[in-house]
Amino acid sequence: MIVLKDVTKSYGEVDAVDHVSIEVADGEIFGIVGYSGAGKSTLIKLIDRIEEADSGEIIIGKDDICKLEGKDLLEKRRKISMIFQNFDLLWSKDVLDNIAFPLMLKRVEKKKRRELAKELAKEVGLEDKIHAYPSELSGGQKQRVAIARALIVKPEILLCDEATSALDPKTTEDILDLLRKINKEYGLTILMISHQMEAIQKVCDRLAIMADGRVIEEGTVYEIFADPKEELTKRLIRTVDTGLDVKKTALELKERYPEGHLLRLTFDEVTSQRPILFELSNKTHIPMNIVSANIKNTAVGTLGVMYVHIEKRHDIALVLSELNADGVKVEVI
Repeated sequence: MIVLKDVTKSYGEVDAVDHVSIEVADGEIFGIVGYSGAGKSTLIKLIDRIEEADSGEIIIGKDDICKLEGKDLLEKRRKISMIFQNFDLLWSKDVLDNIAFPLMLKRVEKKKRRELAKELAKEVGLEDKIHAYPSELSGGQKQRVAIARALIVKPEILLCDEATSALDPKTTEDILDLLRKINKEYGLTILMISHQMEAIQKVCDRLAIMADGRVIEEGTVYEIFADPKEELTKRLIRTVDTGLDVKKTALELKERYPEGHLLRLTFDEVTSQRPILFELSNKTHIPMNIVSANIKNTAVGTLGVMYVHIEKRHDIALVLSELNADGVKVEVI
């Protein structure tokens, strides 16, 4: 587990990390999201001791990494790997030697490190590229090399700093699938820094939203996307066109349907699999007009949001009662 308690980091008068406290469970993929300058990259550097925190505790396992020195610190950092937006590959070495490079630094015997590198190249889908050089690879292939290199030291924690920001949408999706795969296969705890809400939505279990060095909102992916509290969170979600900008959508629909009842329905993994509105309409004989709908797949399941208009003459209390009984979250607009 990674536990941050009241962590701070300032550069002059700028509070890059302002009393941040979060917990990341073992084996979890945890996202930290925010615009440039939010403090997310600084935070991840504090966890790996690339930067030193001014105050607070950063507990990894049972140890406060801020208090470790010498061999103890080195041993703890060996359990943490990191991948970056710009890949950080050695351009004079081929894929195999790039993957094996951390073991070369540890003076692992050449034959053994190359065997391990070949296994990981296959794991990340680069078995046919082991003798290629970085200049001959696509962006996605370079990031796969970086992931394999990070895995070769058998870390317990993988830190990803904007790992997909330089990639096109299809390649981003492939890399996210790979991260999810290695999370399950290796039991890795992954801390993922990004400004891309779509990437966080697809791969993370939980996330925190940062602004001006502070965590302003935190929860599961489902909780944040289904019911964002902070205006910044709503703006970030809006960038992936989820249709979950509650205030704006409600105002637009009220203008379009000034009479009758407008309902905002939220469906989860279970309720989205059933024809609930069809069944309800048949049961109550109340027609319902779907005026807006959106379904997204997240790492923890399907999230659906639907806006429904019902004419004023119908029994809205009956509809609300039936929807609640079916497990659908309902908000009357």
